[in-house]
Amino acid sequence: MDLKQFLKDNPLISQTDLAHAMYPLTPKSAKSKLSNKLNNAKAGSGKQRITEEDERLAIVALKKLGVNINDLPEPPSKP
Repeated sequence: MDLKQFLKDNPLISQTDLAHAMYPLTPKSAKSKLSNKLNNAKAGSGKQRITEEDERLAIVALKKLGVNINDLPEPPSKP
């Protein structure tokens, strides 16, 4: 999965909320951590990048969202 492209193709998914779901132990820096990785921000002598672990964390969070969406009740039909 290309996380950067997925988020670009699905603008309804909030990067901030996804970051908090991916990195719950670092809530203050979660958004900037994900943003820096998505934008290949410079860090030290290299660039930050999305790792396989980041993609795994994103998939877990997105699948949980999918389950929650599937559990929504059907909307009432029009009369």
